[in-house]
Order: sequence, then C-alpha cells, then structure tokens
Amino acid sequence: MAGLVVYFSHEGQNSVNFDIQNVKKGHTRTVAEKIADITGSDIFRIVPTEPYPADYDAVCRRAQAEYEDNIHPQINVPFESLESYDTIYIGFPIWFRSYPRVVASFIDKFDFTGKTVKPFCTNEEGEFGMADMELENAVKTKGGKVVKGLAVRGSDVDTCDAAIRKWLQ
Repeated sequence: MAGLVVYFSHEGQNSVNFDIQNVKKGHTRTVAEKIADITGSDIFRIVPTEPYPADYDAVCRRAQAEYEDNIHPQINVPFESLESYDTIYIGFPIWFRSYPRVVASFIDKFDFTGKTVKPFCTNEEGEFGMADMELENAVKTKGGKVVKGLAVRGSDVDTCDAAIRKWLQ
C-alpha cells in the first residue's frame, strides 16, 4: 500500500531563529514535500475554508482561541477515506505546545483503523511539546497507531534531509 503525507503549513510571517520573517513557503510544507519525495507518497495540504491571516500576531491570536476553545476549523478534503494508504505522515507547526486544531479537523473526518501515523512538526525549539501525546490520543480513538515522530527546527528545514532519512528507516 501507499503512503500519504498530510500537512498543514502556515505561510506569511513565521518565526525564523526566533525572529519574525515573511516566508513564501511554510516550514512544514518544506518538510512535507521532502518526505513525499523520499517516500514516493501522495501529498495533501490541509487548508481551512477560512484562511489563517499572514500576520504572525493575528495568526497566534486565532490559533490560541482555537486551541483553548477546541475549535476544529472547517476544511475541504477531496477524498472520502484513507483505505488505500497504510502509512499516514501528518505534519504541522507547533502552536501553543500542540498541533493546530485544523489538523484535528482532518483527523475528525477519517477512520484510522489499521493505519500507522508518523507525525512530524516544525518550530524553532525543535520539539513536539504536547503535540505527539495529544495526536496519539486523537488517532487512537479513531483506530490508528502513532509511532515516534520527527521534530525539525523551522530554521533547519532546508538542510534536514539526512534527519528525515534517518527517521524514515
């Protein structure tokens, strides 16, 4: 069976070396594309129907409200099931020490029974925070299992190929 790389990535203002900079391509998108290229997996970008603002402070306010109120933003997904995939790579930036609730919107839509989820994240600290545990709980309730993930510093995404390959072994 095939793999599927599913990711949410914020473009616009991002933290790069703890400095706010404009980026044309989000950090998580860069890592997702590398994983898809290395594994030959299909790729799908999670996009909320109401786009996130490009402004860093504005996106942080929205992300915080979604996290605190457990709001799962509406998304459109062009497929009905994950049945043709055995491995699902799920990628996201770390927002408030967790994954963005827009990723929860994707998880809500599918049955993960028999699927292995390999999470990956980006942020300037290069850590999952609580995201890996929270994601594992969400996926388990949908029948899947989560294995050890990969955390990449946002400022290292252009040079993380070796780390990705090691993680995929």
